[in-house]
Formats: sequence, structure tokens, C-alpha cells
Amino acid sequence: MNILKQLVPEDNLTMSRSTTHSSTDERQYTKPIIPVDLLIDIFSRLPLKHVARFRCLSKSWASILGSSPYFTELFLTKSSNRPRLLFTVNSYSKILFFSTPQITQNPHANSSVVATWYKTHPWKHHERTSSLLHGRLVCCTDGKGDYYAEPVICNPSTGELLTLPKSLLNNPVMYCGYEPTEKKFKLLCIPSYFNSNRAWVLTLETGKPLWRKIECEYHYVMYPYCTHRHMICINGVLYYLACIDISRSGDEVVIVCFDVKSEKFRFIDIDFESMHRRGSTLINYKGRLGMVQFTDNNERTLYMWLLEDADGINKWSINIYELPVSWKHPCTENFQIVGMTRTCDIILSPCKFSDPFYVFYYNVERKTLVARTEIQGLQELKCDRPIVNIFQDYVEDLKLMESLF
Repeated sequence: MNILKQLVPEDNLTMSRSTTHSSTDERQYTKPIIPVDLLIDIFSRLPLKHVARFRCLSKSWASILGSSPYFTELFLTKSSNRPRLLFTVNSYSKILFFSTPQITQNPHANSSVVATWYKTHPWKHHERTSSLLHGRLVCCTDGKGDYYAEPVICNPSTGELLTLPKSLLNNPVMYCGYEPTEKKFKLLCIPSYFNSNRAWVLTLETGKPLWRKIECEYHYVMYPYCTHRHMICINGVLYYLACIDISRSGDEVVIVCFDVKSEKFRFIDIDFESMHRRGSTLINYKGRLGMVQFTDNNERTLYMWLLEDADGINKWSINIYELPVSWKHPCTENFQIVGMTRTCDIILSPCKFSDPFYVFYYNVERKTLVARTEIQGLQELKCDRPIVNIFQDYVEDLKLMESLF
């Protein structure tokens, strides 16, 4: 911290004022200097938008709050304890990012929050948001099927955009995985709509990243536009829904397990008669793989399956939850299951923008709808009704991407 103290002149941290009470009684009051360590700890607890304002105080503070490894790591640590909901919208050839606080403790039955908007990026194609990478980065690919996808990694917090080499598959599906031991980010490229025993992997690292071909069992992805709900990475293993061809009897839905470190594949069978392929959302329930979906047209009955033993026999347990009759806003149709938070809340939201726009939290342990939150500050979306992709447990990160790979 001595380096930080040298960066910040003491006169920048000292505030003084003179007050004259009389011609004979003149006193000067000098406020005590606030230690730099304490100031930095205070800044690390503030929301990102406030930190950005404080960068304008001086060049010294711009250096400390913008590029100091100590502060960016401290900010990430504190930010991890205050997760947010991240929203991505493709509207009028632009990708829009905004976030809101995520309810974690003592939720109120009805509340409202104001959205924090991030930098807007132009996008000439139909955006397909693949997934949230380790809670911090967003992976986007184009959704047009007549050329090879060019994936883009974006850090909404800093506004950085990193374009990666084009994939070697036409109209592929991109999945993102993180290996916690070696702290490596990897992209997995899988064909959609046709059976294949080949996949492609790209490791995000310094230098020029390249796609590598790997072998796998035959499978394909049937619904490439729902990948952010049909995949999840838990403890270095990437899980995603896929199909395998079982000859003339049709295809079978399975969960593919991809070990990010060893780059090996295996399948988990799904034999639920009530399971709908397109409406299922993979979740992380206390470190265990789970799957949640509505099983009725009224979107009142939630089924949650939990995998008891992923390494041995595929044994699943099932839990059924009933939502209140009037839990939805009457003007809202077609809800999506966003995912599950660390506090075991299932997040529900409209698939498309509506006014007002609500997010609901259903706690599976308390078996009750604990909160309904209205998202305010979305005037930019009122002229259109775009599809809204939502990610839970988003963490704001000030680190530049070159320091992550």
C-alpha cells in the first residue's frame, strides 16, 4: 500500500477551511487526512457507476481506481458478494447491456430497482447470446446461418469487446466454460441441427487464440437460440442439453458433460416423461446439477429435478412446486426460467419486454414466492418489444480482459 500512498499526493486528501469569527479570533480548522487504505476499501464497496465518477477526481485516482491490480482485485472480491442480474437485449442493430441488484437477503414482497446501463455496442447481425462466462463476461455470436460465426467476448463493466477467430463450423452453438484450478476460460463449438462426432475448442489466452478440433460421441444441439438456459458450468464441468440420434425411432435428449480441463465428454440420460426439451433450464443447486421447467400452460407448476450421482448411476430426484394463482402480471405472457441464485431462489421473468417489467423470485426451500421486483429506467425499450436475456449472479469486474487470459 506504500505505492498507493506515493501515487496520491497528501494535499489531494487533505481538506482545510478557514473561518473568521472576529478580527481578533481567527482559527483554521484542518480535517484529518483519511488513510488511503481506508479510502480504497470504501471505494471497493461502491457500485461501479460511482467508482467511474471518482476516477475523474485526479490522474492519481484514475490510475488507482482504473488500473491498480490491488484495487481491481479488491473490487472483484467485494462485487462477488453483491451479485446482480445482467440483462442483454438486441434492438435496432445494437446490443444493450444493463443490470440491477439481485435480491439475496431479506427480500420484500414488492419492490422496485433502477437499471444501471452499460456501454452500447453496434451489432450488424442478429445477436445470439451464448452464455455468461464465469459470471463476468458475455459471449455473443451472430445468429445468421449462412456463414461461419464470429464469437465476441464482452465485459459489460468496462465496455471492452474482444472479437475472436471465426469458428470452423457453419451455424454452430457456442458454450463457455471455466476451469477453476488453472483459471482458464474456454469456448466449445458444437454443430446445431446435424449429428457430428467432432467439436472445436478455443482457449482464451494471451497471443492469438486458435480453434482446436477434438473428438466426441455423436450429438447435436436442437435449439441453439436457448443456449444460455440450456447450459451451466459447475466446478469445471460444462453441462448442456443436446440430442443423440437413435436411428428411426427418433432422437433422444441427453445432458452432455464436458470436462473443461481434460476436454473429455460423457452423457447423462434423461428419461422424464414430463420433460419438455425447449422449456428446461439447467441450474446449480448447492453445487449439484439440476433442471427446472414449467409443466403446465398456465405456468403455475414448477418441476425441479436434481442429479444425485453424476459419476455413477444417473439417479434423479424430483420436487414439485405450486405458484400462487395470480402470481403473474395480467398483461404479461410467456415467462422464462432464468436460473437459480446462490440463495436457492428460482428467478422468473417475461421472455419479452413489457411495461411494467417484473422479475420474480421463488424460493424452493421456503416454497414461496418471496419477491416481485419492478425494473425501472427502461424507457429505451418501450418503443420495441425485444427479447430480453437475463443472467443471474453477474459480478461487475474492472479488470481488463488482457489481464484475465
